[in-house]
Amino acid sequence: MAEPNGMKNLKSRRLYLQVYDEIKSYIEKNHLLPGDKLPSEMKMCEMLGVSRNVLREAIKSLEITGAVHSTPGVGIVIQEFNTDFFLSNLIYSISDEDQLHKEIEELRRVLELGFAKDAFDRMTEKGIALLSEKVVTMEELFNQIKRSHSSVYGVKFAETDAAFHKILFQDVDNRLLKSIIEFFWACDRYYKVKTTHSNMELTVEKHQRICNALKAGSYSDFYDAMQFHFNVGCFKRCQKEMKAGAAASQFFNC
Repeated sequence: MAEPNGMKNLKSRRLYLQVYDEIKSYIEKNHLLPGDKLPSEMKMCEMLGVSRNVLREAIKSLEITGAVHSTPGVGIVIQEFNTDFFLSNLIYSISDEDQLHKEIEELRRVLELGFAKDAFDRMTEKGIALLSEKVVTMEELFNQIKRSHSSVYGVKFAETDAAFHKILFQDVDNRLLKSIIEFFWACDRYYKVKTTHSNMELTVEKHQRICNALKAGSYSDFYDAMQFHFNVGCFKRCQKEMKAGAAASQFFNC
């Protein structure tokens, strides 16, 4: 049971998203203002009944949304409220990670394809070079993952994937689009760490196709590559859902 204006004990609920929600609720219930501090990490771990690693993952997510700022020796300080924090509430309200990934992919497809022409028209030689570097980095990380099976490289792979898409749209004159993409990747990278080797290999191929089209200066090839980027992921997800449905049907027909 939660203490008055305190935090619920989450001993049986250790997901960082739930910790994120509880800290956000704590900020609201206690009317904390910009400049106010959250309790110490040790105190919050005790209040929530979670490990320090889980707490830090939640704090990192709060920092990404601009809600707090953590400084060694100072503590975790509440930041000025902004529209980014409001947007993050919508994203983080979806606790099921598979559902979150599906919805993010659907929205990314609409937004990125919708701004594809603008991104293509504004792309520079420097931008293409940066994108190509990210593809090379992803390929190197994928090879390291195959050899070591280390989750560290998985995080770096996802961060490089995110950086690729941010560079792709960095010159588009729409701050809201770039802010939304930033938030999508703040959530999406947690899912991508769990992707299989085959998905990572396909990710490298999809981004290479985009780079090749940009280098060739062909918008039709670029748009086709962008469609391939999203449609292949959608197709694979549909296959997975159809297989799960077929398995359930066989089970109930036994």
